[in-house]
Amino acid sequence: MELANTTLTVMRGTAANQFGDLTDVGTPIYTGLPAAVVESSKTTWDPATQTPRTIRTSKAVVPRWADILASDTLKDERTGDYYMIIDVTDQPSLGSPPDKLLTLRWRSGVTPKSD
Repeated sequence: MELANTTLTVMRGTAANQFGDLTDVGTPIYTGLPAAVVESSKTTWDPATQTPRTIRTSKAVVPRWADILASDTLKDERTGDYYMIIDVTDQPSLGSPPDKLLTLRWRSGVTPKSD
């Protein structure tokens, strides 16, 4: 991918942490997957609290051959951030097979052995 700005690790399934608790981070099935991850934000007014709120959204574009499921967990190998996948769609295209467009939600406090 010519617009890739990072690489991802795709993890699937569940695994047990050191305490025996199940975590949905799972086993890596892909590492080094080229991707373009972009975060955007907008400020909205919350009428209930009378304060501005910042809403951040993240999207990623991955190659069409990548077997990505909405239940997978992604790790950005450049930043170390973890994401859960909200939606998987085909990127709009005019002829060539489309790449996959992922809508992401950032996960905090996640490591492969804790959740």
